[in-house]
Amino acid sequence: MTGNGHPDSGRTIIGCEQEFEKITRAIDRFGSGAPSHIAVVAEPMYGRTRIVNEIRRIYGDRVHYLSFESIISPSTLPDFSSIDSDIIVIDNCQFLATRRIGGFETLDLFLRRQITSKKLFITTWNAHSWHYLSAVMHLDAYFPTIVILPRMDTPLLKQVIMARHKPGEIRFSDQGTAERSMFFSLIHRSIRLPFMKKEITVPWLKLNFTVMLRKIPRKKRVQVSTEDVIFEKINRIAQGNPGVAILLWETSLNNNTLSLSAINEIPYTISLDPDESFILSIILSMESLHAKDLAAITGSEMDIERVLYRLVQQNLIEDHAGYYGILPFALGPVTDYLRKTRRLW
Repeated sequence: MTGNGHPDSGRTIIGCEQEFEKITRAIDRFGSGAPSHIAVVAEPMYGRTRIVNEIRRIYGDRVHYLSFESIISPSTLPDFSSIDSDIIVIDNCQFLATRRIGGFETLDLFLRRQITSKKLFITTWNAHSWHYLSAVMHLDAYFPTIVILPRMDTPLLKQVIMARHKPGEIRFSDQGTAERSMFFSLIHRSIRLPFMKKEITVPWLKLNFTVMLRKIPRKKRVQVSTEDVIFEKINRIAQGNPGVAILLWETSLNNNTLSLSAINEIPYTISLDPDESFILSIILSMESLHAKDLAAITGSEMDIERVLYRLVQQNLIEDHAGYYGILPFALGPVTDYLRKTRRLW
């Protein structure tokens, strides 16, 4: 069913049902007044693509879809007035701005075109770029509906992963042991504080009683399934990132069997100079950038080839035909390091 109505979308957006309902309510309000433009905000691999694909599936011909794959200049910004569809979905809007002199010119032009348009804009943003742009130019003021995709706790992540398989298809093995660090997880919840119009995400420690009970002497302990312990380990390594967790799951699965010992954690000890930290934060915020764009952002004062070489050698970024992005399993450690060194907003 496309173009109208709300068919059951749970099969494709498990774990984001509340966030998707917020989007559909905003779309339903469209037409009753000024468009309530929508921003979908998430860290890399958190599921923005799933949300966009579901919008396109449900609303069909009403949607015109665009995806920015590299930095957009004023001359390459599309002419939205020539688009017939009443809903415009734009993926990867972090490419509308760069951290350099004049780097906000394209974003300013885009926002002017958006607020003067009668169409509904649904945009997706890298969370780190979004926080930075909201702090320095109040980007959030242009979007009445802001949907932030949160980190997932273990039960929800398990539901997302197991929905990809038939009942009974996967076997779990207790080969391997649970680490002490699995006694707790860092989870993030969205809450609405008094006198604030928007939700904020608050992290706190969640004790993993299922794993703790397993460590109690046999006469006193409650049996915990190997399956639950495996998912605790996956989510601890992925830090609540569903895309990273799914990738870890896929690389650990062997003939539909998964054991604790098959789930490998890559240790990271990150130590960077200021130039390397800055470039790493730019790549994380943009998700994928060509070396020439990075050179344009930094100017001639930085030896960008040396910096990129150093980051590749430390297994923090990867090179795809000149485009650089953070390695999936390095996303958590890189984000933690940049937050600790105050490189992220």
